[in-house]
Amino acid sequence: MRTSLACLLALVAFPAQDDGLEIVNPRGTYGFLGAQRPKTGVLPGDVFFFAFDLKGVKQDAKGKATFSLTTEVTNGKGETFFKEGPRVSVAQNFLGGDTVPCAAHLEIPSNTPAGEYALKVTIVDQATKKQAVFQAKGKVLKPEFGLVRVGTFADAAGLVPAAPLGVVGSSLYVNFAVTNFQRDGDMKQPKLSLSLRILDDKGAPTLKEPLTGTVKDNVAEDAKLIPLHFGITLNRVGQFTVEVTATDEVSGKSAKVTLPLKVTSPH
Repeated sequence: MRTSLACLLALVAFPAQDDGLEIVNPRGTYGFLGAQRPKTGVLPGDVFFFAFDLKGVKQDAKGKATFSLTTEVTNGKGETFFKEGPRVSVAQNFLGGDTVPCAAHLEIPSNTPAGEYALKVTIVDQATKKQAVFQAKGKVLKPEFGLVRVGTFADAAGLVPAAPLGVVGSSLYVNFAVTNFQRDGDMKQPKLSLSLRILDDKGAPTLKEPLTGTVKDNVAEDAKLIPLHFGITLNRVGQFTVEVTATDEVSGKSAKVTLPLKVTSPH
């Protein structure tokens, strides 16, 4: 497993902290800044993002806070599966208040054994030496057809993360990858059907027909993931739900992910 700062599967959380330093509002998300994801475990090959707020970390006169973070993942037998840290990070608070937002991600290799795992994140305030600990339990699922690495971005390449909200006139990209697909017997290529449907706040589709796409060729023989995206232009204010569905035409299996979307006026 590889991590950037921290995290695993926030299914059941057990925070503990010294007086004055707290980890609050922990949540798993679809990508950095993304919508909260359901607590159903993750597939091998996915990237699990995790966000939380660090409350009470000591800041200097310019709003700078320094803390270290240690991550440890253990399997169902209590054996250490992955450990990293302590890594020192610096956060800058420009808007005042006593919290700083933190986000992290953990890559789940495609060969990760299915089963229960536990995560422990330890943060130490470098100024006061107070510490806060977050523990969570979750699971890695057995390999099956599904959508992984889901996130919202400001660009099609997925280089600029964006929250699932925007203003009228802007664009948003929903990026994802399809994993554990089958290939046909002759061409050795997958046969995937993809669709994106948007529902309004009453659950009605905004378009008579969803956006669609297919993947049937030009996929490398050793490819385990197929990265894809849909682009959306935000043309009116409202609360919406975005549904991305992928169907493996070879196996007949389907997978779906839903995301909230909020569009506001720039004025």
